[in-house]
Amino acid sequence: MSPLATLRGVAAVAVVTLLFGCASPSPSLVPSPSPTPTPQPTPTATPIPPVSFPLAVVTGTTNLKATITLDELATLGTGGQLVVPCGVTVKQPNLTATAPCVAADQIAADIRADQELVALLPPGLVEPATKVLSIAGEGPFGLFGPDLFGDPESRALLYPIIASAPADGPGALDPAWTAYDALQTWTLTAIGSLCADRVAAYQAVTLGKGWDWPFNGGTATYTGEPFLNPNPPAGISRFPIVKPAEAGNDGVAASISKRSDVALADHKCPILPNENWAPNQTGPPSLAVPEAVLTRWEDFLGLDAVYLAADHQSDRGVTGIRSTLEILDRHGLPHTGLGMNLHEALEPAYVEVAGLKVAFVSWNEVTGPAHAGPTTPGVAWLEQANVDAAVTRARAAGADLVVCDPQWWGGDEYHPDLWASQQAAVGWMDQAGCDQIIGGGLHIAGGMFLRQHANGVSLIDAGPGNYMYGQPWWQQTQEGVILDMTFRGTTLVNVRLRPYVMILNARPSLTDPEGDGHYVLERVWKTSEIDY
Repeated sequence: MSPLATLRGVAAVAVVTLLFGCASPSPSLVPSPSPTPTPQPTPTATPIPPVSFPLAVVTGTTNLKATITLDELATLGTGGQLVVPCGVTVKQPNLTATAPCVAADQIAADIRADQELVALLPPGLVEPATKVLSIAGEGPFGLFGPDLFGDPESRALLYPIIASAPADGPGALDPAWTAYDALQTWTLTAIGSLCADRVAAYQAVTLGKGWDWPFNGGTATYTGEPFLNPNPPAGISRFPIVKPAEAGNDGVAASISKRSDVALADHKCPILPNENWAPNQTGPPSLAVPEAVLTRWEDFLGLDAVYLAADHQSDRGVTGIRSTLEILDRHGLPHTGLGMNLHEALEPAYVEVAGLKVAFVSWNEVTGPAHAGPTTPGVAWLEQANVDAAVTRARAAGADLVVCDPQWWGGDEYHPDLWASQQAAVGWMDQAGCDQIIGGGLHIAGGMFLRQHANGVSLIDAGPGNYMYGQPWWQQTQEGVILDMTFRGTTLVNVRLRPYVMILNARPSLTDPEGDGHYVLERVWKTSEIDY
């Protein structure tokens, strides 16, 4: 055998030995001891951070105060005169409230009992009984500052009062109380009766001041106390009157409605083409205005809709009715209450706001105008069948909210309360489904009546007064209020009144609610019923 073969044999034996060695059983393994589990901490819930929200400053509905500064708020706090809700921490501004806290949902009741009380309130608890005080701005009388429930410009301002509260646990507030949605908050402003003939036309046309002048009023102060009218018109008794003087701030009166989400007026007389119109200066009232005033409605007042069911709409006959409707349609201004027939007169006016469709309907019961009929031009008459028809039509068209406007006397004008026939008409409107009622035609600022309905608080305003109507012989016809209503969706949450007086009996100008404006405000509250 060759040496090479011998080596091959040795190698083969070695390989076999190695293979058998690998295939032999392994020795038994001894298990290692198991490690002791490390104790784990018991899981705890992640803390929920406190909820942050704005606080409205509120007071009683009849309190003459309309705005408040942060310094005033601080003074009230240290003096024990500011109510703060329990469980709430005011984060800004730095406030020290020394009075005992009050449960948040009890504050409205306390304010009802004490109309001068001032409190901080979570925004979801604001209601008509808790009038909101805007934070004082740079406008006259502190107007136009930050306001959670004010016009769009005021809502958009940085709001300075912020609070926090526990988000859960026994101290947590109801989330509905702290909720605030600026996109669901909107204002409706009603200025009252409007017809710029007579004294306004005299100032604008005869004296050459131009139509801007009556619509561009600012603020006013009284030169003295009310006094008996020394020269009343024939047939008018001697009533107290006031002598107002202009105090500057041109345009601020009109800006109240201009800045609102929705601005509304009762227009009481026909609108004629400029070339067919002349001012009424003598004789029995036969009122009308030229088309020229509509650009002032748009530019100064910012009107979004007008009620037309009123006693002077037939003063220029069928021609005046037709002209009124055609001119309003040409300007794209929604209107209701007047038509070339009853079907047209009952047609609601619609406005879109905050994702809602709001309808306005109107009827008249004051003597004078033609009644609209199946083929007869005129105003929609205040009777139950017409109330039902107009409101039903609004709901069928998808209206989320229906605001109703009766032009009413109830038997006679110049009274602030609701007489028997007016109360009967309210019953028709409630039954038909009117959500809010804003009256007119009384020529004075009437009472305000708040009622609790299934869908929230419902208001009846007997009438805001003569915004521009030219009756200078009595303080109550010289003065009036602009009605500001604030809604959260379809729910009425606040009502505020802005007092004014007519300069030269033609130019509405705001008065200080805590100054000369107190006369008209106190008359309104004397007749009102605000407990609901």
